[in-house]
Amino acid sequence: MSQRVAVAVRNASVSGRYSRIPEVPRWFYSFVPFKIATGGSSALVSLYILELGGSASTVGIAFALASLASMLGALFWGRLSDRTLRRKPFILLGFASVPLFLPLMALSRTPLQLIAVNTLYSFFLASTLPVPIALVLRSVRKHRWDHGIGKFNEISGWGWAFGLLIGFGLSRYLSVPELFATFALLGLPALPLAHRTIREAPVYINRRAIRAFGNYVVEKTRYFPSFVLHTNLSLPPSLRELYISLVLLWVAIGLYFPQMPVLIRDSGYGADVVYLALIVNSVVSALNYTRVGQGMRDKRATLTKGLLIRMGAFSVALLAVLADGALPLVMASYVLTGYSWAFISLSSTGIVGEKAGEREKGSAMGTYNVLSSAGYVAGSALGGSLVSEVGFGPTLGLAVLLVGGSLAVIKRMS
Repeated sequence: MSQRVAVAVRNASVSGRYSRIPEVPRWFYSFVPFKIATGGSSALVSLYILELGGSASTVGIAFALASLASMLGALFWGRLSDRTLRRKPFILLGFASVPLFLPLMALSRTPLQLIAVNTLYSFFLASTLPVPIALVLRSVRKHRWDHGIGKFNEISGWGWAFGLLIGFGLSRYLSVPELFATFALLGLPALPLAHRTIREAPVYINRRAIRAFGNYVVEKTRYFPSFVLHTNLSLPPSLRELYISLVLLWVAIGLYFPQMPVLIRDSGYGADVVYLALIVNSVVSALNYTRVGQGMRDKRATLTKGLLIRMGAFSVALLAVLADGALPLVMASYVLTGYSWAFISLSSTGIVGEKAGEREKGSAMGTYNVLSSAGYVAGSALGGSLVSEVGFGPTLGLAVLLVGGSLAVIKRMS
């Protein structure tokens, strides 16, 4: 065999080997039933709290505690995964929390019981937040990390949206406890799928070396960043204005999202309308994500645009309150929040990646996530109290002012 032929055979062999590497790892799809269950059940907590006699303040406290538990859980499980060099058990733990905790929520008979179960659920569910990123980095080649993480979030995002669609269809026929039980069953296939398709490959992932991936597909019901890389807080001067702006923004987000289902129910609409609003928000966000990512040139201008749209969304919600909960205005507000999310998330994480030094990217992204999460927790708790004391109008008015403050800080950013 000539040298040229031998080289051609070897190249063909290598090419064939690489061609057998799946473009999308099969384990990505184990997250589909999991996301269907978590997405579909995401609207039920606030609805059930209201059914059990809770108020807007109770809903705010529930979301604040769940978000705090999720943030702490992501930190705890991520560090434990790095220490043990294991990934698969933590994903299976998160998947198992769905059929375990959702039926317990269905059995809750007081708002306090539901809040306690939901807080524990959020903590254990958080084991699925930081760990999959490490698995993605092992499942795709290094030069395709961006694509791999983006594809993983895309598949997960559409699973979430499909869960909301199922909830919308079933909410007319099933009670809230029955919906909890239904989504617990729909989440069960995730466990055998993950067990069969995830290949455990113990490896240490240096999270400081991971770039700030901003490939979120939908702004999920928890409405705060979906993984936390570090606990240590650092405030580089070049990012101080951005951090201040984001804290203001996430407090405003906390004022808005947990209370909107309460507004919808207080306006006389049912669970199906709550689901419809969340579906509209998720689908618009998902459809806009790729377009914004491909067309983004000036990140600060993109962030400014996103904040302007978000301020408009909250202003439309304020008009809905003044119009006695007019449904078209409520839906328009959800459309605008979904549309603005891609501008905000991609540009803000991109700015962090640009302005942080090479050795600071991990800690800078960790600070970004922790401060954003803290802002959302504070906004959720404050929003519930404000709605109970002074009503939806002043609460949403404050949200508009906070986004305006966030925008003013970005304008001053060097």
